[in-house]
Amino acid sequence: MQQSVDAPTPKALADLVARCDQINRFAMQLTAVEENRIAALSAGILVMRQVLDLPLIDAEKLPMRQGRIQHWALTGGHLKEAETPAIHAVRGLLCLDEHEQVKVLSHRTWRGQWRSVTLWKSTEHKILPAAMMEFLARLTALAQKRAPDAARALLARSEAVTATHALLAAGPRSRGG
Repeated sequence: MQQSVDAPTPKALADLVARCDQINRFAMQLTAVEENRIAALSAGILVMRQVLDLPLIDAEKLPMRQGRIQHWALTGGHLKEAETPAIHAVRGLLCLDEHEQVKVLSHRTWRGQWRSVTLWKSTEHKILPAAMMEFLARLTALAQKRAPDAARALLARSEAVTATHALLAAGPRSRGG
């Protein structure tokens, strides 16, 4: 006995294809927006690196080609309070390079050198864009919180420099002779 199969009509099939096309287009647009937001947050964090006290990764710990540019660690303990569960679960170290790109360092040797450096991409290393945006937003909030202390430290340094001005001799330096 043969079972009958309900086949969609050409119109129903065309409607389904149109809906799927809209879903695909929306997914692509949403991915582009997420990547733009992550890029903007990364650019801001690069500027905030001193306030966040991001440690510079020693160039000798990176593969030769990657060691030519500066990288700062985003994870690894010093900013643990900003890590989300997804970020904490990463096997490796998240970092930011001088070109405002988030990278994942992985496969560490026994000497502490990183063998693999890959750009973060959507779903790479099991970090979805929403989790990356949340982490970068938390870092931004942390920088906002730390900025007054950093400004006070700079003010104290500036005042110390100003205080030494009176100690300098007026005019050109003379050589003892």
